[in-house]
Amino acid sequence: MVYLMVHVSNRAMLGALIALAVLGAIVYVISLPEVTIEETGLWLKPFLDYIEKEYEPIWISEADIGRYPSEAHVSNVPWISYNKSYCASTCLQMVAYKYGIREPVEYFNFLMSFTYGASMEVFNNFAFFIPGSDPIPGFKQASKYLGLQYHFLVTNDKKLFLDMCKYMVSQDKPVILPVDAGKLYNLTYPAPHFVLLVGYRGEMFYIYEPVLGEEKFSLDEKGIGFSKEAIVRAARVFNEVFHLPWKYSLIYFTKAGRPVKDLKPLLRKNGELQVGFKYFIICTGAKAIETLANYTAQGKINLEEQMFGIHLAMVSRFDNAKFLKTRFSDNKLVMEAASKLEEAAKIYEQILELMRNGITPHEREHIVNLLFQAAKCEEDAGKLLIKASLHE
Repeated sequence: MVYLMVHVSNRAMLGALIALAVLGAIVYVISLPEVTIEETGLWLKPFLDYIEKEYEPIWISEADIGRYPSEAHVSNVPWISYNKSYCASTCLQMVAYKYGIREPVEYFNFLMSFTYGASMEVFNNFAFFIPGSDPIPGFKQASKYLGLQYHFLVTNDKKLFLDMCKYMVSQDKPVILPVDAGKLYNLTYPAPHFVLLVGYRGEMFYIYEPVLGEEKFSLDEKGIGFSKEAIVRAARVFNEVFHLPWKYSLIYFTKAGRPVKDLKPLLRKNGELQVGFKYFIICTGAKAIETLANYTAQGKINLEEQMFGIHLAMVSRFDNAKFLKTRFSDNKLVMEAASKLEEAAKIYEQILELMRNGITPHEREHIVNLLFQAAKCEEDAGKLLIKASLHE
């Protein structure tokens, strides 16, 4: 069951990262007349510009790493896990608990903009739809509201990576590791994922897995043990999958101030993600769902291959609606937006039921209509969130 949930989570992560990190590169190259990637390599510039601006990487120096003992384990960090594909936000939830922040995972989805909006890309008749956004800039965005300082460290040196991981843990700092779960769990496919490093003993590393087949909350557990080589391999492949300009990366947080209670500015950000836009082969937000409907109607894609994305849309929209209704109960516009997200979630639920045993031509036509309805609900929700952010 762990493997199934990790698969869903990481397919989601893959689409989200590609949608945002490669967007500038694709648009840039397509707009150039008679220029190919092979001839110029110019696609690297917008991609690297995006990474530099949004990730704010800091290269690890040997001088940054102090002495550390042969074993250590962070304190006061719970092992939290869900049967939902929220690996990145669940890792942040565990870290935040250490700093006295006790909030549901939906709160962290909202702070990260992790489950708001969507993306749809089509390459040579291969379509990829996912309802979410890039989690690494999401960590940075959320940190400002949590009163934490975000640190994204990178290196090409395996020893520096391992030493920094151990040093951070020895300093009682949990470490979020971007990894390929395909390598970590011996799967047959690449599976970008996030796990929380909480301890080590000699050559063994211990992580809290955030996506299990059941909900979990437990303090004082050692975690799942992996050899240092397994951690190194999984960390390296994650960065290879996305052609990032380093081999290894890790994320940690330090206390910087008090949490920000006013979440209103994020209403606009998440609303804009819901509305989205269309540019060349990239579509986001409601435009992504409209494109999914159009391509399905035209027979250009295999809709069955998009079931994981539709399922995640259903789950996340229900959860987002529940959070908005709880946290902004006195805001009429937000409540209306939440109802629209709920409506969209119920539509995705209908679609999944129709797809359960294969799709007849009549059912496909019905699904297309439902997708257009869902797109309208998502767009309406986004516009309401934007409007709510402008009202006192």
